Amino acid sequence: MSDFIHFCHALSENAKQANIRYLVVVEGDAGWTNELVGAFLNRYKHPLWAGETSPEHIPSVSLKKAKQFLGRECDCLIFNAQDAFDAEALGALSGTVTGGGVLLLLAPSIWFRQTDEQSPFIRRLIGLLSLPDVIQLRQGMPLPPLPVVSSSQGDYSDDEFGCLTPEQFEAVAAIRRVVTGHRKRPLVLTADRGRGKSASLGIAAASLMSERTLRIGVTAPAYANTETLFAHAARRLGINNAPLGRLVFGDSELVFLAPDALLSDKPALDFLIVDEAAAIPAPMLNKLLRHYNRIAFASTIHGYEGTGRGFAIKFCQQLDVVTPQWRQLKINQPIRWADNDPLEQWIFNTLLLDAEYAALDTDSDVVNSDDIRYRYIPTDSLVGDEMYLSQLFGLLVNAHYQTSPADLVQLLDDDAIHLVVAETKNHVVACCLLSVEGGFTPELARQVMLGQRRPKGHLLAQSVAAHIGIELGAIQSCARVLRIAVHPDRQQQGIGQLLLQHCRHWAVAEKLDYLGTSFGMVSELVDFWCKAGYTPVRLGVSKDAASGSHSLLMIQPISPESEGWATQAQTLFAANLNAQRVEQYRELDTLLFSQLYFSALDGVAQLPHYNTHLTEQQVRIYANGGLGYDLVVASLEVWLSDYLSGKQQALDTNDYMAVAKILQRQSWSTIVSDYGFTSRKMAEKSLREYVSLRAQ
Repeated sequence: MSDFIHFCHALSENAKQANIRYLVVVEGDAGWTNELVGAFLNRYKHPLWAGETSPEHIPSVSLKKAKQFLGRECDCLIFNAQDAFDAEALGALSGTVTGGGVLLLLAPSIWFRQTDEQSPFIRRLIGLLSLPDVIQLRQGMPLPPLPVVSSSQGDYSDDEFGCLTPEQFEAVAAIRRVVTGHRKRPLVLTADRGRGKSASLGIAAASLMSERTLRIGVTAPAYANTETLFAHAARRLGINNAPLGRLVFGDSELVFLAPDALLSDKPALDFLIVDEAAAIPAPMLNKLLRHYNRIAFASTIHGYEGTGRGFAIKFCQQLDVVTPQWRQLKINQPIRWADNDPLEQWIFNTLLLDAEYAALDTDSDVVNSDDIRYRYIPTDSLVGDEMYLSQLFGLLVNAHYQTSPADLVQLLDDDAIHLVVAETKNHVVACCLLSVEGGFTPELARQVMLGQRRPKGHLLAQSVAAHIGIELGAIQSCARVLRIAVHPDRQQQGIGQLLLQHCRHWAVAEKLDYLGTSFGMVSELVDFWCKAGYTPVRLGVSKDAASGSHSLLMIQPISPESEGWATQAQTLFAANLNAQRVEQYRELDTLLFSQLYFSALDGVAQLPHYNTHLTEQQVRIYANGGLGYDLVVASLEVWLSDYLSGKQQALDTNDYMAVAKILQRQSWSTIVSDYGFTSRKMAEKSLREYVSLRAQ
């Protein structure tokens, strides 16, 4: 072990000299591993243990809570993968290791001895662990040679702001110009982790506060995302022990405001900083952009709060419309470690954080759709073809800016995931991911419909049963379109529609009953899916946290059995949309509401002849504890009108409560106040009991 101790000492000295970080794979029994870890811990003062079985004397974090450590730092990360491996946690925590540090990956021996039995992602991971920049320390094996390193980059001096690189100085100057320059010229600042983006925001805010009287607002998905920003601002202003999220300097103030509070209160601000903007729903960003005259958006490009590349592409299209004089700046040079850092390069390659869709050559990649072929690809066949996998994942990242390493693991490992692609002779130009769901037993489907069971996954099948009340939708087999992406240079050419046609062919061959999709509702997506033959059957009452929009569920029946209930679901959707338009959807964008309402007009026109069986079925499910008021309000309206018309005796208090809520659509707060309930929950419970007693 003395040789290993000497090796650990020399490796850590190399890392510190070059200001780089190493990935060290440790594989051996518990005693040998603990001794080796101890040798590294003797060289570092700020270790962090990630995963299970952490020693008491070392700060630790569970893999599930890894993101809570974002923004903090350590110099020796021990990532225990012996009991479990989490790609998201590895990626997130790797960025906390400072220059000169190491990441010790404690790998289970089975990874290297029984590779054929491992999941596709782990098989791919094992191959990448053999790359030259990875240091492998394995019990019973000779020590590897020490890597050859060169000195770190030269020093940079900035007396004005204290910046550590020329690019950081440029970033601070650009942030300041948003305030000192013309109005309506937002800045979009992007950078990989470790480039000093948050520090630049804090330095710029502090310098502005020291020069003039300003109220600067900072917003982000959570305050934890802005801790570095506030720390640098406080340090520059010489402020100690300030309350969390608020710095006061003279008559100036820097304050954190949650995105929802910012939009609801719309406080007066001289300057707004939006950090980790890729993790904030685009509709919220658009509202902030239109309300505040001086605003800077910042986002991590390859981070874990949302993928900044997709954000930059999609949100910048909105900037072109609203504020065409906006500016963009990217920080490339690392601050916390040197260029060409071995750990960063390995993490990027392994988790495909820098995956790019193919650069198409119009001379060799023919635009004509007849020259594009469509085919089904087994996802495990992607292991071993890094170029193809990178092109594919690059398309997904570009199309969906919440794509994360967990999606890569799911793509390779989940047996329910299926892949259909569109290709030219050289490149991937479109792809579609589908998840096979459903196939529940009648008993399980009924329990799901009544809200008694929620099996993991199967979101489409469960939504049809639990949110519409059609248990056959969970008994049948279906496929949910998880993601569809078309190369930016090949959009608006019908490729997406043809891709969905091939997905339907595949579903028919697999003897599935129906297809479906769910997405944050925007006008162009509704048009796209309607054109592909999908029909809306459910609109979420509350907005989705990720997209900031109402989620729309659309289906396309395949089998004759599914066509029958699909028609019922469409009728229910039309009835509910008509009934919900005043209460649940009064704030919905008029364009979107009209788009859905007119597509459902046939169903709305038939409401006087509303299917009695459907009404009774939904009311019965509601009475037995399933569904919910918002999901069955149309059926409740028909039922209550029918019930009251045949009621012989005078109405009582319970009847009046039902009329107030179901027919008059009075708010729950009014019902609670007027009828003496202690909470909305109690009022909802009372309404369900009312229906249950009278609908038997």
